[in-house]
Amino acid sequence: MKIRAARTGLFRSALLLAWLAAGTAQANAAPAACPMLRNQPAARPDTRFEAIDAAVRSGVGTLYPGAVLLVTDRGRIVHRVAFGHAQTLASAPNGSLRPLASPRLMTVGTPFDMASITKIEATTAAILQLVGSGRLSLDDRLGALLPGFEGTDKAAITVRQLLMHRAGLWEWQPTWLHRDASGAVLPYLAALPLRYPVGTRYAYSDLGFMLLGAIVAQRSGMPLDRYVRERLYRPLGMRDTGFRPAPALRRIAAATSEGDGYQRRMAETGKPYPAAPFPPAQPFTGYRTHMLVGEVNDANAALGWNEVSGHAGLFSTATDLARYAQALLNGGCYGRWRLAPAATVATFEQTPFDADQALGFHKTQLTGIAASFYGHTGFTGTWFAFSPQLEMSVVLLTNRLHRPDGEPYPALDALRETVLRGAVAAVHASRNKETP
Repeated sequence: MKIRAARTGLFRSALLLAWLAAGTAQANAAPAACPMLRNQPAARPDTRFEAIDAAVRSGVGTLYPGAVLLVTDRGRIVHRVAFGHAQTLASAPNGSLRPLASPRLMTVGTPFDMASITKIEATTAAILQLVGSGRLSLDDRLGALLPGFEGTDKAAITVRQLLMHRAGLWEWQPTWLHRDASGAVLPYLAALPLRYPVGTRYAYSDLGFMLLGAIVAQRSGMPLDRYVRERLYRPLGMRDTGFRPAPALRRIAAATSEGDGYQRRMAETGKPYPAAPFPPAQPFTGYRTHMLVGEVNDANAALGWNEVSGHAGLFSTATDLARYAQALLNGGCYGRWRLAPAATVATFEQTPFDADQALGFHKTQLTGIAASFYGHTGFTGTWFAFSPQLEMSVVLLTNRLHRPDGEPYPALDALRETVLRGAVAAVHASRNKETP
């Protein structure tokens, strides 16, 4: 009996040690890798995307000189194609505009000025990471985050309200006309009175994301451009994404507008956004008149924020943007790197106040398609959308502003819906074909 009991005790001890060892090994094991974006080998041209290709191609020469279209499905690039030209016009030495003798072709690797997609690909991504790591709270208030805002009518604005465009701020103002002696814009934003009561209504605001960019810098101890380059784009392998692109990337970027004419007229006419009555604007003579290639199109970012702002200024490619979208589709991870916990990503996809506005992201719900899409547009003609439910993303980048100053800029809403519906149908057909 004693021998049997001893053997039983030894067996239980060994079992316990084995269980503890297994638990320790599991705890120390590297986390399972999330899908990383990869190319799908194509044996022959995929006819399932012909309809959306035709839709995008039909806009070349009218809606835009060129475009890049990319579709992903469950971590694979299943369609990526370029159309038309990245640049067809250039400024002559005398300042006149001339057509290029050999227009520069668009490629799938052409960098684009992302305009307001900066809000998502840079600023929201950085805020997401800071919130996910506990270094920032969505309920932190502006007065406690940025020096100069304590005691102002904006002190009680939360990070959440800024992300959801419910902070009561002006939609747009020409900040380059209000820089202080050091060239800074933040003192003007602190002095600028609110347009609406905080939290009472939706008002899409560039100014709110300027402040969020400043919050990233203040809380992280790094300028916004350095933070996203080192903490986000490098681990994601987004080599062609960043503020102030290198000369080699600037030269091959998709061209945008002929100078600052459009935004100068916005400042001078108060249309479509009225000028705030206070503080008064300063004289300004630094407007650009040449064709912009590899320079930030947004005048606030270029002239007010020295090309680095939370609302605009980022350059990227279709493939790099799709890498970021894949991290979001994965619930915040990419390979063995994590942007934020899945629960934090899910929080940013909620729409508690406005059905089409999540935290940073626009939400799209198309009739007849049960799944939701999240993403954003950019004034230069850029757009992307991703659906966690469908495990797919769509990127459409165009250079719709590339035309002589004064020509109207075409709307792309109908085309984007056509592309999104067509991409969903093509991916669905592709999956059905894979099913035995």
